[in-house]
Amino acid sequence: MEHFLQALSLILISSVKFVVGPFYVYMNDNYTFTFFETNLYAITGGMLGVFVFMYFSRWLIDAWRNIRKFIRKFYSHKPEFFSTPVADTESDIEIRYSYVSSNFKPKKIFTPRNRKLIRIWKRYGLIGLAALTPVLFSIPLGTFVMTRLESNRKKILFYMFISITCWSLLLTSVFELFHLHNIHELVE
Repeated sequence: MEHFLQALSLILISSVKFVVGPFYVYMNDNYTFTFFETNLYAITGGMLGVFVFMYFSRWLIDAWRNIRKFIRKFYSHKPEFFSTPVADTESDIEIRYSYVSSNFKPKKIFTPRNRKLIRIWKRYGLIGLAALTPVLFSIPLGTFVMTRLESNRKKILFYMFISITCWSLLLTSVFELFHLHNIHELVE
C-alpha cells in the first residue's frame, strides 16, 4: 500500500510540474523506486497531465471563472457602485455617471511569461515548445498554449510524449550515474 501511495504521489507531482517529480524521488529517502519505476511513474504522470489539461482545459477555465465570480459576489468588502448623478439645470438636463470603485485590477494579458511562450512558438514551433514545457514551463501552461496554437492534438500528444520521456530519462540518469542521493550532492 505504501508503494502505491508513493507511486501515486510521483504521478500527481509529475502531472503538474514534471521536473519536480524525479527530484522528489531522489530527495526523499523513503522512496525505493528503481530506475525503471521512477521513469515509468514520471512519464505516466506527465502524460496524464498533458491529457487532462488538453481535453479539459476549457472546462477548467470556465469552472475557475465561475468560482472567481462567486467569490467576488459574496465576499467583496467594497461594493461596486456608480456615483450620484449630477444634473446641470441651466441648460438641457445632462446626467453623467462615473464609475467609482473596482475591487479587482484588470488581468494582464501580456505577461513576460506569456511573451516568452509566444516567442518560443514563433521561433521553434510545436517541437520547441514541447521540448521546453516539462522543464521550463509547467505542463498545464505549456499544454494550454499548445492546444490554443495547434489544432492537431495527436501531434501535441506525440511531441509531448517524446519530450517527457527524454527529460525523464535524462533527469533520472543524472542521479543514477553519479550515485546521487539528493540534490545537494548534485550542487557540490
